[in-house]
Order: sequence, then C-alpha cells, then structure tokens
Amino acid sequence: MKNKFPAGTGVMWKAKEKQLSVEQINGHVAKRNRLIVGRAPENTEMLFTAAELYGAMAQCSSRAKMDQHAARAQVQMCRHLIARHVDDKNDRFALLDTARTLKDYVGKAMTGLVGDGIAYLQMVRDGYRWVDHFENHAVHGKPPTTQSPDYVFSRTGDLFVALAESKATKGASRAAFTKTVRDGYHGQVEPYLGRKIGTWIASHGYAVGSWMKSVKKAEIFIDHTVSSGSSSGNGEDPSENSDPRSVRFGSYCGVLTLLFGPDIGEAARDRRWRPSEQTFTTVDWLDRTWIVGEDAEWETLVVTGEEHLIFKSGALRFVNGMALDMEVARRVFALIESSEGDLDLMGELPEFPADLIEAAKRSGGAIFPDGFAVLGREEDLSHFSRISVKPPAQAAPALVEIELPADALVAEGIRLMEARLPSSSNADVVEENQARLFLTHE
Repeated sequence: MKNKFPAGTGVMWKAKEKQLSVEQINGHVAKRNRLIVGRAPENTEMLFTAAELYGAMAQCSSRAKMDQHAARAQVQMCRHLIARHVDDKNDRFALLDTARTLKDYVGKAMTGLVGDGIAYLQMVRDGYRWVDHFENHAVHGKPPTTQSPDYVFSRTGDLFVALAESKATKGASRAAFTKTVRDGYHGQVEPYLGRKIGTWIASHGYAVGSWMKSVKKAEIFIDHTVSSGSSSGNGEDPSENSDPRSVRFGSYCGVLTLLFGPDIGEAARDRRWRPSEQTFTTVDWLDRTWIVGEDAEWETLVVTGEEHLIFKSGALRFVNGMALDMEVARRVFALIESSEGDLDLMGELPEFPADLIEAAKRSGGAIFPDGFAVLGREEDLSHFSRISVKPPAQAAPALVEIELPADALVAEGIRLMEARLPSSSNADVVEENQARLFLTHE
C-alpha cells in the first residue's frame, strides 16, 4: 500500500502533545510615563496539542478585517497542512522539511497563522484571558504611527491591557529574525503604550516571534516592556482611566464569528443582534453544557426600527466542532441585549480549572480561558438539544420542545449532527457517505 503521508513525517500530527520554549527574551525601557508599567513574560515553556493550536489560530483569524468566510477556510486549510508537516512522534514542535515543498504563498500563509496561534498560546499561558484585534478600537487623537500591533490582551483583575505583535518565519536566520521581532516591538507596540485607545490604556506590550527554521525544534523570541513601577490605571484625569471590558466584549464577538459566521459576529459587536430571538444547539461535554457552532446560510431579518437583527437559517445546519460555555454565553447574550450596554456583565465570568482543560485535551479537544472550545471526540459528547435563551431580565435558558439526542460524526474535520426529530416535524432524510443529514422545514 502506498504511503499517503509525506516522506519523513511518520504519522501525521493528531495526538502528540508538543513542547515549545521561549529561548530569547529582550526587555525595553519605555519613555517616562506613569501609565506605562512593564511586565516581563513569566511563562517560558508550554505544551500544546494540535487541537489547541487549531483553536488558537481560529481565535486570531476570526478578528482580522478580512472576509471571515475566507479566513475560516484559510484556517481549515492550514489545520490540514500542519497535520501533514508536523510529526506525531517527537516531543518538540517543529515544521518538517516537507513544509518547504509548499508553494511560497501557501507556505507564508501557514507560517503566519501558526505564528499567530503560538503567540496567542504564549499569552494565554502567561495569564491573559481575552483577546481582540487592535484595529477594532479607535486611537484617541492622532495615531503616533501608520503601523499598529496585531492584538490587545486583557487579564483578570487588571485595568490595563497588553498589546501584542506576532512575527513568524521558517526561513530567516536567527540574527535577522531577532531584528524583525525587535523592530516589531519598537515600531508597532511601543508607540501606543500609555495612550488612550477606545476605553482602555495599554501599559505594556510584547512582540512574540516564532522562529521555525529548524526542523528539530521551533523557538519563541519575545521583546517586551521592562517593569518600571506601578499605577492603578485610574488617574485624576478621566482621559487616563482604563476600562478593559470593551476588549473582553470584543473577544466574545470574535468567538460568535467563529461559531455562527461574520454576519452574526458583526451584528453582535454593534448590539444589533437579538440572541433571545434565536435558537441554539447545545451539547453536554465534560459535565458542562456548551452552545455549539453551526455553519449555515443565515437570512437577516430586521425586526425593529433601530435595526435590531435576528437571523433565520436555512434547513440544513452543519455543527462545526466549535463551542462556547453556556454560562459564559448567557452573560454575553445579556450584554448584547442590554439597552445601555451594561459592561458590568463582563466582570465576574466563570474560570475554567486546570483539570477541566486537561480533560478536554484527553478528549481530543481544547478549552481556552475565555470559554471558547474545540469539542473533543464524538463518544464524549451527549444530549444534543435545541434551546432558546430568555431575555436578560429572566434567569435561565429555556429548553424548547425539540431535543436532539445525536450521534456526532466526523468528516474532514467538520462535525456533522444526526438529529432524530419528533415525528410531528416535517423532516427529509438524506444519506450520503455514512453521514446522515436531516433537512428540516420550518
């Protein structure tokens, strides 16, 4: 039988937990400003699975200002490429020599996305919980430069935020890439420190570089703001007050983009979406309930003069293997429908203990600190249901009559749902390639 994997790869990367270390850290003293308070990276080594890297890449791509359908397709493409160009044997993460056979434009896209995912995982391991794209927030006054960083990260209990710029290469020399990361910090991160942007102030920042030239181990290079004191982030001047809750809200708008597509993600960010008018698929996994992402064609319905939107899907829905914790989702939905945009709802969000995150890894999935997840193996999933979520004034989600005790099937990384609907439903059944899809007529 002909080997279907590239020469030298062994078994494609599926289960092996990979190790990646921070090999180079360079601190930079910022200009004198009492609002700039540096923070050195504390995490210098991490382990991650293929599912974690995939979820991290998806988290980063969902917030870029590009066609989000194309962004999702690009992440899926890179997910399959990485699986075939990273082995499932060695402990260290590295792109194998086979990756150099890719067309240059494909290789660059994969390298950039992998670098973004690694930068996100590094920040998460260092205690940051929420992420949004910098470009989603307005700079007060004249921008200090035409360049900008990639991401804004927020930590629990910190009024300030961190800026982050991702760099990645699989071809440059160590010296050349060291300069690239340093220039990224000075040119794209440092100019914005201490400035009011949106509702928040960035007190520190990082340039996180993924050097992947070696086929034996990749390395992380970090340039960061040196610690130089402390500040509360709430000065006497109101323009100096920092409120990171808009970053947290933006983080969940990105998650909704991943779950339901860009139309819903953008409408949620503008608070024009009405979750209480929708129905959602849920699943039980690891003793928690999750709202499951669905790929569907959504028809926008304008239901009020203020252009509050609900979305009606077509008859066929594909469960896409991504999810959001139900408890977190209820809080986010309440904020979206709050008449005054009550950002206090972004305050006390549930934490996810380490043992739950490890259980997700063993299940072949991943849970991230904000409550976003890549679902695990189908045998670990149970009790699919359709629910509606009551408006914010009411306490709990309300289950509708239709339940979906479902078997999850996997085809090329997309999870499909086999739904046994009540006999009163008008349903057509289509069978193809062992995956049974139900077409429902609403």
